Amino acid sequence: MSTYEKTRAWCRPADLPEERLALFRQRLSGGLTRKGSDRKPEEQIYHEAMIASIRSEMNRIGSFISIPYAVFLTDRAGVILELVCSSPELREELIRTEFGTGVSLCRQHSGLNAVSLAMEMDCIGVVRGDEHSDPAFAEWNCICAPLQADGRTYGYVDISFHKKEQIEFAIPFVQQIAENITGKWMERNPAIREYRLESRLQHYKLSAREQDVARQWLLERSALHISNELGISEGTVRNVLKNIYSKMRVSDRLQFIKKLTGDID
Repeated sequence: MSTYEKTRAWCRPADLPEERLALFRQRLSGGLTRKGSDRKPEEQIYHEAMIASIRSEMNRIGSFISIPYAVFLTDRAGVILELVCSSPELREELIRTEFGTGVSLCRQHSGLNAVSLAMEMDCIGVVRGDEHSDPAFAEWNCICAPLQADGRTYGYVDISFHKKEQIEFAIPFVQQIAENITGKWMERNPAIREYRLESRLQHYKLSAREQDVARQWLLERSALHISNELGISEGTVRNVLKNIYSKMRVSDRLQFIKKLTGDID
């Protein structure tokens, strides 16, 4: 076994225990269509951010990929949210074979593929050609990386090439794309930032007035500035801040900022 094999941070079908591999061979049904109305508000916000992120990322780097490719972005249940291809013709071909948005790539619906393998093993999954359960993927080599942040998995990104192409070189490339989606692009999404802030304000049970002051204080405004902005006295602002600090169990602005922008404890 090579050093590369010993240190690899990805998995392949052969890494599955035999009893788990047998489950992948028991394909239960066809693709699953999932309506947007079935999603929770939080899921909708994150899905929209993920879609915007993969579009931005592929617009940035797509021209540097010299071979035909298809990118599947899925939610954490393996349902395709977005499909990005190297050409319109390839996209149409995949959609004709029922691999468009709304289709499930999880084990129960599509058997063995890079997405279902990554879901099972919680790491990058690599599946080649005939290893796939679905014949539609028989001509493809696929690599899938989880989209993980804050200790959670939000979805998966899969890049597929023709099976004649060597894919080991693309494994770190796919990992970098996943990190860019959750970090460089996704973490800067205004809707996600606002959702997280709103969730933290509600977590600490701040009143409407306290939330107004907290938002200004988070922007490092002075008590005088906040009083002018909200039309209340400076003394009222300071009293509200005392209540906020008490509810959040902090003693200064730095701790306050960390609690509203970092992990809730």
